[in-house]
Amino acid sequence: MQAQEHYIEEDEIDLRELWQTIVRGKKIIIAIVVIVMSLTVVYALKLPNVYKSEMVLIPTSKDSGPSLGGLGGLAAMAGVSIGGGGSMTPDVAFNSLLKNYDFMQQFVQKNKILEHYSNPDIDNNYVFALGMRGVYDFFKSSSDETVLKNQADAIFSVVKRVRSNFSIASDKKTGLITISYSDSDRTYPPKVINAFLKDASKYLVDNNLRIIDNKLHYFEKEMQKVDAFELRKSLSGMISKILQDKVMMQSKVYYQCDVLTEPAVAYIKDKTKPKHALIVVVAFVTSIILGVFLVFVLEFIKKEEKEVIE
Repeated sequence: MQAQEHYIEEDEIDLRELWQTIVRGKKIIIAIVVIVMSLTVVYALKLPNVYKSEMVLIPTSKDSGPSLGGLGGLAAMAGVSIGGGGSMTPDVAFNSLLKNYDFMQQFVQKNKILEHYSNPDIDNNYVFALGMRGVYDFFKSSSDETVLKNQADAIFSVVKRVRSNFSIASDKKTGLITISYSDSDRTYPPKVINAFLKDASKYLVDNNLRIIDNKLHYFEKEMQKVDAFELRKSLSGMISKILQDKVMMQSKVYYQCDVLTEPAVAYIKDKTKPKHALIVVVAFVTSIILGVFLVFVLEFIKKEEKEVIE
C-alpha cells in the first residue's frame, strides 16, 4: 500500500515538473505561435478563392435492338463488330478522353487554353479573402513568374492543370453525370466545360460513325450475296437498326446525353476553397504542439549539460 502511494506521488511530481517546464518555456511557445500564425496568415491571404461550375447530363439509354442470331458470328469472322454487348457509358468515355494526352493537347491548343493560362493578366478576375490582394501581388512579382523552357513544357503544364481542375462523375442511383471544373477565375469554368464537351462529343461521335459506316458497308455487301429470304430479312433489320442509331447519335448535342443543367458562373461568395478558418485553426494547434516540443527538447539539453558539468 505504501509502495502504491509512493508511485502515485512520483507521478504527481512528474506531472508538476512537466507543467512547470511548460510555464518556464511559455515565452518560447508564444514566440513559436506568433511566428507560425504570422506566416499562416500571410499564406492564407496570398491564396486566391477557387470557384467551381457544374454541368449535369442525362445519359440516354440505348435499346438492345433485334436479335442477331447467326449474324453475330458471321460478322465476327469478317472482323466487324456489330455490338450487342455492353457499351461504354458517356462518363467513362469522357474520362478516357480526359486522360488521353493527345486529345487534351489538341484541346488546350484549339480552345486557346494555353494562351489563357499563359496570360500575365490572368489574375485580374481573382478574388481574395477580405478583398486584399496586396500579399498576392507582392509574392507574384518576386517569385511566381515562372518561365517555361519551350512550347512542349508549356502544353504539358497546362494539360496537367486542366486535368486536375476537371471532375467527371456519375451517380449510381440516378445515372446523372456531373461534369465540373474549378478555377480561380470564376468566369472561366463554364467556358472550359462547354468547350470540352463539344470537342469530346465530336471525337466520340465521329469515331462511332466510322464504326457504323463499317457495319453498314459489311451488311450491304452481305445483302448482295445471300438469296435466303429469312437471312435477307435479318440483314435488313440490322441495317435499319444501325441507321436508327446513326440518326439518334447525330441528333444529340453531346455524346449520348441530354442536358439537365447548364454550367453557370459561380456567385462571388460561393467559393470551394481555400478554407481559411481551417488553415488558421490547424496552424494554431500545430504551432502550440511544436512550441511545447521545442521547450521539452531545450529542457532535456540543459539537464544533460548540467550532468556533464557535475
